[in-house]
Amino acid sequence: MTTALPARVLYDFEGEAGNNELSVYENDVITVVCEDVGEGWVEAVKSSGEQGLVPASYIEYEGAYETMQPAGQDDWNEPLPPPPAVGGVVQFDTNTAGTGGEQDHEWSDYDSDEDHNRQARPSISVDHDDDSRSGSTNQRSYTMKKSMNRFTPYVKSGAEDFILGKDNEEFSESDKITIICPNNIDLSWQPNNVVTVKIIEPIKKHKFKGMKSFMSYHITPSTTNLTIERRYKQFDWFHDRLTEKFPCFIIPPLPEKAVVGRYQQDFIEQRREKLELWLNRIGRHPIISHCNVTNHFLTCQDEKDWKGGKRKAEADKTARSGFFMTVKCDAHLPDNLTSESYVGSFSVFHKKMEGTLDKLVKQNDDYAGKMTGGIKHMYSKYGSIFKELGELFDTGPLNNSKPVNVALMSTGRCYQEISEVYENQPRYDAHVMGEAVREYQGMLGAVPDMLHVHKGAAQKVKDYTQREGEKDAEEEQNVLQRYSTISAAVMSEINHFHSERNIDFNTMMRGFLQSQIDFHKNVVQKLEHALSQYPAPSSLE
Repeated sequence: MTTALPARVLYDFEGEAGNNELSVYENDVITVVCEDVGEGWVEAVKSSGEQGLVPASYIEYEGAYETMQPAGQDDWNEPLPPPPAVGGVVQFDTNTAGTGGEQDHEWSDYDSDEDHNRQARPSISVDHDDDSRSGSTNQRSYTMKKSMNRFTPYVKSGAEDFILGKDNEEFSESDKITIICPNNIDLSWQPNNVVTVKIIEPIKKHKFKGMKSFMSYHITPSTTNLTIERRYKQFDWFHDRLTEKFPCFIIPPLPEKAVVGRYQQDFIEQRREKLELWLNRIGRHPIISHCNVTNHFLTCQDEKDWKGGKRKAEADKTARSGFFMTVKCDAHLPDNLTSESYVGSFSVFHKKMEGTLDKLVKQNDDYAGKMTGGIKHMYSKYGSIFKELGELFDTGPLNNSKPVNVALMSTGRCYQEISEVYENQPRYDAHVMGEAVREYQGMLGAVPDMLHVHKGAAQKVKDYTQREGEKDAEEEQNVLQRYSTISAAVMSEINHFHSERNIDFNTMMRGFLQSQIDFHKNVVQKLEHALSQYPAPSSLE
């Protein structure tokens, strides 16, 4: 449709010129020149002649004002209420902008990263830190969306329905998730093959005849060795499905979303690395790595199959309370006292680890700042002074001073080289450590939901067993049995976290120390070479 239609802007919209978007502000009058751009966007022209894309939900056609004016409201110039906000996230009802059917355009609709400053903005991150200073390692790479949902993680998890036996779904043996106790002490998930993933060649793609852009990531899982393409919004969907399917698992958050700078090469590479790290973390979980939604995400190549698998995953009966119904414990289930003590200890550990990692990040940042700042400049100044001394002495009258003068200038060059070694070193130790630590900070941010599930379940059991009136002994035993199942699942996840932590921090510290050793060896070798340039004292007498 190309008819020019006047419209009034309802809300401010800061468009991105590089993505053909038009900045408009409340009460601006614009002319819509194309309504069929797609996905809730229209093409419009301002009175100044500027032209671009504007979210359809941000405007109202002028001919609709009189018929849509609410009763009793005489002045349409009164300010409209702001777009609805939930927990720092701006939200719009995307179902009102489409055709009335299901909004299921996974391969072509808005992107949760590349189109985040767009119509139907379902989750604009307002707290990401885009600090890219060369010396800084204190970049919060994992941001968690704040939720103002009145339902607690416990209620949303389905644990209450499970404890009270409200769900009677039957599941096949293939759906079962097994807990074992290999050393007769620690509960753990049944081991499974690790799935590794490589992400290569992120490609910028376009739609709407080049008016919209997004990044496509090429992913190759070890399970098939076949490459598939995914956009960030599909990662976002995958993450949401995992948190819903496994209510007491520690699901690491995705890398932070970006509104600006998302097509800069450094950002693209950093995003690629973090998404690859995230997928490999998922691939190391014995249950998540082989579940149906992970298999769908890592293997589906056909658009029709993707949509079918998406709907199936969203209707998965093994999610929420169904998850607990699929848990099968081959070991002796923990009693209430044991599980509450175990989970309580982990809660204390979790808080202390958060505090300690915060200290480590701060120290890491301080170290990187000094290496790339003060220490580097100190060695550089020494180098300049030594070189200046050598050049000065070279103008003196003594013929036998030549070797010393040359050695002084060599020392100057040596110290300038060392200054560069100091400047570059943080990328090999502090930055690497920082990435590992920030990943764990993200995972620790997901721990409270798991703890709330167990805490809520424990309280529900206490309420049930302490209630007044006649009690059904058999049903009470069933309630306690189901609570033990939840406890076993939470304890198994805690033990998986500790097992991964043990491996990861061993790897991190070995790499950090080796890098430090190589760094100091490099400095020592340069100093030894500088020293070797000076003649023996006896030769100068």
